[in-house]
Parts: sequence; structure tokens; C-alpha cells
Amino acid sequence: MGSMMRSLPAEQRLSRESFHDRDAENRETVQKPLTAYVLSKGMQGLSSNLSVRDLAKWADEGNGPGNQACAFIVGSRYRHRLLGDFRLDGSVSNSGGDNIPVLESQELAFKYFERAAKLGHGLAMQSLGTCFDDGVGVKSNRRRCNQWLWKSVLHGSAGAIELLDCRALLPLEIRANEGMLQQAMQILQPGQTMQLGGPNLAALLLVFHDVLRRENFSFPPFAGNWATGTVNNRVQHLRGRHRTPLIGEKDAKELLDKIQFLKRQFGVNFKFGYLRRGAAKQATAQTRGADPRSKDNQIFFAPPFASCDERVTDDIINKWHDQSMRLAYSQSDSGRCAYFVLCVHNEGSQKKGGFCAACEADAIERLDVIARGAVVLSLDEDLPHRGQAAIFRDKNGALKIETWKTYAGGEAECVLAALAASSMPSYVSPIFIAQDPNFLWPLIADHGSVRAAVEFVAPHVDWKDKIGDAKENEQKQDPIIPGCRPGKYLRKCGSGFCNNLEHYRSETFQYCSRCNRRKYCSTKCQRDDWPIHKLECNVTSSETEADPRLDDARGGDEEARPLKYELKLEQGEDCVVHGLKAKPQYNGKVGLVGESTEGGRIAVTLRYNDGNVLSIKPTNLYRIGVFCRKRKKKSRMFECRHGLEVCSDCYLDFTTINRLAKLKYDGQDMSSAAAIEQCEEIYFASLSLQPGGDSSLSLDEGWPMECIGMKEHPEQRFILRALVEVKDDSEQRLSFLATVAKTAFITYGGAFTNVVLRGCAKLGDVAQMLL
Repeated sequence: MGSMMRSLPAEQRLSRESFHDRDAENRETVQKPLTAYVLSKGMQGLSSNLSVRDLAKWADEGNGPGNQACAFIVGSRYRHRLLGDFRLDGSVSNSGGDNIPVLESQELAFKYFERAAKLGHGLAMQSLGTCFDDGVGVKSNRRRCNQWLWKSVLHGSAGAIELLDCRALLPLEIRANEGMLQQAMQILQPGQTMQLGGPNLAALLLVFHDVLRRENFSFPPFAGNWATGTVNNRVQHLRGRHRTPLIGEKDAKELLDKIQFLKRQFGVNFKFGYLRRGAAKQATAQTRGADPRSKDNQIFFAPPFASCDERVTDDIINKWHDQSMRLAYSQSDSGRCAYFVLCVHNEGSQKKGGFCAACEADAIERLDVIARGAVVLSLDEDLPHRGQAAIFRDKNGALKIETWKTYAGGEAECVLAALAASSMPSYVSPIFIAQDPNFLWPLIADHGSVRAAVEFVAPHVDWKDKIGDAKENEQKQDPIIPGCRPGKYLRKCGSGFCNNLEHYRSETFQYCSRCNRRKYCSTKCQRDDWPIHKLECNVTSSETEADPRLDDARGGDEEARPLKYELKLEQGEDCVVHGLKAKPQYNGKVGLVGESTEGGRIAVTLRYNDGNVLSIKPTNLYRIGVFCRKRKKKSRMFECRHGLEVCSDCYLDFTTINRLAKLKYDGQDMSSAAAIEQCEEIYFASLSLQPGGDSSLSLDEGWPMECIGMKEHPEQRFILRALVEVKDDSEQRLSFLATVAKTAFITYGGAFTNVVLRGCAKLGDVAQMLL
């Protein structure tokens, strides 16, 4: 039955009641706002012909309900390739429309679904989730699919919970218990006891079957539709808001009803067991598929900043042990919950259940790395059905990796809400949750800390009274690699035996020269991985890596930007010498571009004492990527080669410089110390630096202070060092654009390295040159 349901289209899996609710939601959030917005544009009633391009233009004009409706309609029409003109009355014209390729229409569908979803449109959240599930316009990712469907559920969108139940792990795990029950009934006798459970969160959820029945298989409203990551929040009184449904509600009801029936009719007893990750290895191995791994490297992301310090002390351990004595760990304690725990450390021993010192030690280590920000989580699975991964650095500096099941945040949140409803603080203690990676890491991925997740799923409870104030996290952040901040994406080495990481847009790792898809940190890793990679290394070098579209509400790396300007060397401009083998002493020197000589070489006058003139190939010269654009009736505009005022790829920030240019255009004295100081203060006051920032960045030997934090931009760091080393006397003074580049580099570094908020050291020189 389950396989038949999954083979049906998503809309056919919705119940009849959900269909009516969905129609009502469609009228309120799509049809009415769209009609009002179209009429406000001067269109002549419902019979006016509309094109997809018109709606796309209106979708980009604002963030209101009408814009959201336009974005949703545009995404739907691109998704189903309904590109002809249409009318608001529902009729479709065969004329008009764009004959665009399928892949392009899928990318546009994803773009507009994403825009509407991030603005809070419930139906768009559902459509965006199905795009992630089906790989429409984006790399397929089941966990991201479930995340957006869960946000749609919290938004109150009709039909979202049915779509999520068809894809989530929790309902599958609950149904697995029902299958065990049917097999066991053939051999069980009256008075015998059957144990149900497994190494998953469904087993822990079923332990609280009494709580689920008391809460009618739903929970009080959560704190919102989006995780906030905050702690010590005020208690919320959420009357009038809809209750949060349980993922797998129907399956849990059916299973518990069957258990009650068997108890009454046959006198069979049941006991629930909670197995932590790694227990029952043989049973877990049988569920794994034989699908090949992805050809691309596994992508990781840094979770949100842990707003509270949940590191464990001896006092916390002792207090938790005292509180936990009331928990029904013992198999013989059938008077409470008939609840026992198995883990990898005790499943082979005769003494099962009770406290596990090894699991507690692992939990203490996990909570420590979370507080230090020394952990990253995988965006997807490397091998299908093998789970996602967490990589963290222990106190000794070693990188560790462990797997966790691909639960979306909503599944872990439902289990946590059941624990919170039990009114026993021990169940929501970080030391308890952190003992199971399957439970901990999905919560950390969305909330950053256990306490933030607890306050999110139960905002109506006074947690300060129950478990005390959360301790503010003042730990010095120790990112797993320099420059890694919450929301940043990293790439893992292609070898399964290596945990080294690089920034997603970095070029530290090297591609396999045959397929140009998988990257490795060293030749040794590539050689070690070759027995596996040779089975998948069958694509041509012209194919490029599938872009996983790292879009996220928290932000992250952007797609590769198109170039607006070409980096051509022009006479009279400054450049930087590099890559000379015969005369390496000239590498890293700034020179003035002269005339071209025979053979395509360029005459370069070096800016240092002797002023030597060299004939150098263009490939050994870096062009400084700063461009000045004059605007009609406006001040001049400085930008990078991508046409941006602030560019992370180029490591340039022209904000303060363009502000000075505007002061000059307005007739003000922009060369005064007061004007320069005002520009700096306005700029740095607008920055929102995270606690701790990158204060752990160290100054590399041989590099000036201005180059702090530029390890991921080796070319720009090389150019900046060359510009800094040029003397400031009248004869060696840099050209105007080179001085602007030097200032823009320093401005960008001052904003994001957080070692010291130094001002723009050469902003005064730029102001003088603007006169």
C-alpha cells in the first residue's frame, strides 16, 4: 500500500478534506491577491491577456501578497511549461509565450517558488519542497525537501502534512513496528511480552505513547514558522493559533490502536525500547541500499551560532543523574513506561539499560564542540541510505566524523515536543539529547543549540522556572577551518578516509583530471580513493560539477557571478608581476604598463628605487580589477569586474569610496579629515558582526596586517601585499585606480576579519585624487 501511494502524484495523495482546504487557501493567497494586483496595474478586467513575463516582472517589484501570488503563478507555469498567454478567468491562449529549454524553465520555476516561499507563501513552500524532492531546477535533496514542507506545515498551509508524511522517515519507522507486530502475532501466546523499538527516533516517540494520546497526537503551537536560535525568550500565550500536527500521526494512531486491541483480546503485553544510533548494527545494515555515491564531493555547512553555552560540568552530570533516577530505564520497571535504552556500548552485554558512561562522554564532547563552533554538518548523503555526517574537531585538534539519519528538522522537533510535554526536565536536558547523534544534529542544524530548540517547540512553557536561565555562550569560537562562519559552505575531500575540508568556492583541492568532477586534497587521497572512483569516473572532462544551488534562509555562498568587465591590460595602468622563474626577485612588485613589444611582451616599469623596465609576458601580470563608471548627471561609480560595489569573490568594498565621490559631486569638501571620519563611522556602524567573529585568525609570516583573513583569496592577497609595499613618495605613488583598489581591499578586510576595526588607511589619498 505504501509503495502504491508513493507512486501516485503528490496531489492524488491529499485527502478530500485537504483538497477543500487547499482550494480555500488558493483563493485567499493566490487568486484574490493576484486579481487585485493585476487590476491595480490598469489591466482591463478578467479578460485581459497576461504573459508569464508580465507576472515575472511584477513578482520582482515588491514583497506584498500580490507579488507573492505573481511569483507562485510564474513558478507553477514554468514548472509545468504553460508558457502561453492566459487570463484571470482561467482561459488559456495558444498564442504568445517563450519557447525556452526545459532546464531553463525548471531553473526559473525554482527561482520564483523560492522567492515566494521565503516571503512566507505557504503553497510556494510546498512547491519548493517538491522541487528539491524531484530535482527540478536544483540538485535533489530529500532533507531540504522535508524542511520546506515542514515550514509549510508550521505556516498552516493545507495539505502540507500529507505531503510530508509521504516523504519523512518517522512514518516509515513507525510502520516498521507495525510490520514487526504482524509477524510476532503468529507465535505470541497470551501473557507473553513483546519488545518494540529500533535504532531511530520513532522508537523514542512511541515510548511516550501516553503523552501522544493525552495531547491528541498534536502539540501546542510552536514559536513560529522559522527557527530563531534564541534562548531565554518570554513565555508566549498562543491562544487562537492552530496546533502543530505530529509527523506520522495516522501511522502512530493505527499502531497504538492495534496494540490496545491485542492487549484486550489476547492478553499480550508490549514493551518499548529506545535504541541510540549504532545499536542493532545487523538490522541497520539490512536496510541500506547498494546505490552508488554521488560523483561530486560531499558539501557541508556550518550550523547557526550556539546562543547558549551547554558544555557539561561535574555538577550538571550529578544533577542530571539525580533527576534521571525517575526515568524508567529499567526493563523490570513495568509500572511506569516499560522503557529501556540500548546503545552500542551495552547491546552485547547482559546488563542492558541504565546509564552509559561512554555515551555520556561522547555527549560531553559534542556539546563542547557546538559551543566552540567547531562542527560542520553535511548538506546531503554521500552514499544513499547511509545517513548524513557531522565533522568536528576535538580538543586535541583531531578531526572526527560520525553519521546521523537524514531526519528533517521537523521530525526531531516533533520528538522533542513530545519529550517537553512529558513535564520531566531530564528528557529535554542537553546531556540526554546529545547522547544520540540522530537526535542532536538535526536540532543543531536548524537551531544551533538544544535550549533554543526546546524553547521553539514549547514556547508556552516557562523554561527558566523549570530548568533555569540559559548560560550565554562566551566561548571563543574555533571554526573547523579559518574563515568558516555560520551559514558558510565547505567541501569535503573526495576520499572517504579523509576529513579535510575547503571553502566551497576555494580552489585548494584539485579536480580529478579525467572526469573533472571529484576533488581531492592530495595525490595520496586520490590514489587511496581510486578503487572506488574508477567505477564512477566515466564522464568527459567537459562536464562540470553539478551545482547544488546552496540556497538557504540563513544565507551562504552565492552562485558564480557573470563578469561585466574584461581584465585587459591597458597602457598607463598599474599591474603586479607574478610567476617569473628566471627573475623571481621581481615577483610581487608593482609596475606601470607600457607599450607592447615584439613577440607580444609588455614593457613594465617597476615601481621601486631603480625603476627597472622589464619585458614581460601578459600571463605574468595581474591586472588590478577596479573599474570607474561615469554616470550621466550623477557621481562616478567604482565597482569590481562583476559590476558590484561590494564583492566577496574579488574581496573588494567600494562603499566608502563611492560615498566620497558622491560628496564631491554634491560640492562638499570630501578631503577633510572630518568627512573621511564620517564616511568610516557610517560604514562600520552599519556592520553586523557576529559574536566572536574571526578573532582567531592569525597573521601569516611574511604578510602585512592588511592581508589578515585573505587565505581564501590568494590572488587578491598577493596583489594587496604588492600595493602595500609601494612607497608613498611622489615618484613612486600609485595610480588612482591602484590606490582605490588598495583602499577597497582594506575596507573589506576591516569589515570581516574583526581583529581590529581599522579605518581605511588610504581613504585620504583617494579623496585627494578625486579633487
